[in-house]
Amino acid sequence: MDMQLVQKIIAGDQQAFRIIVDTYKQPLVSYLTYQTNDEELAKDIAQESFIKCYENLLHFKGGSFKAWLFRIAINQLIDFKRKHKEDATPLEETPSLETPEILIIKKEQNALLQQWLATLEHKTHQVFVLKYASNCSYEEIAETLNIPISEVRNRLHRTKKRLRNAMSKGEINNELLIN
Repeated sequence: MDMQLVQKIIAGDQQAFRIIVDTYKQPLVSYLTYQTNDEELAKDIAQESFIKCYENLLHFKGGSFKAWLFRIAINQLIDFKRKHKEDATPLEETPSLETPEILIIKKEQNALLQQWLATLEHKTHQVFVLKYASNCSYEEIAETLNIPISEVRNRLHRTKKRLRNAMSKGEINNELLIN
């Protein structure tokens, strides 16, 4: 399906590109938000990634379009970090109907999860976030990160085992992972 859309876009069909954006925007922004801790920055990088994708469609050689797009986004993120040489600051919480106590607990739990994720080796962190924040398949993750599928499986298995261990020790709240 993606290859047909790519051909339509190359032929000038703007609606086909809209379908690509609508299909991949949410998983791409989720992945970038996990990487930056800043949803607005993630949206900006995603937008730049879609622009880069559009400009380079002639270079798409087939395979997983999602993996190709995520590779572009990862490169955009690396470029951004090089240019700014600083970590993105988290987006302030938007007002909600939840009580201040619940918001504080959620913020603390999210901080614990982010701290735990930060302890992971960089590539393992990327594999975990691509799988669970962006819902990528093993094949898409392998293609995006240029690693074998067996390595994706092994990294996810070890990470899930570590996560279960952290949850059993009470380091991370189970409810946080559901929300």
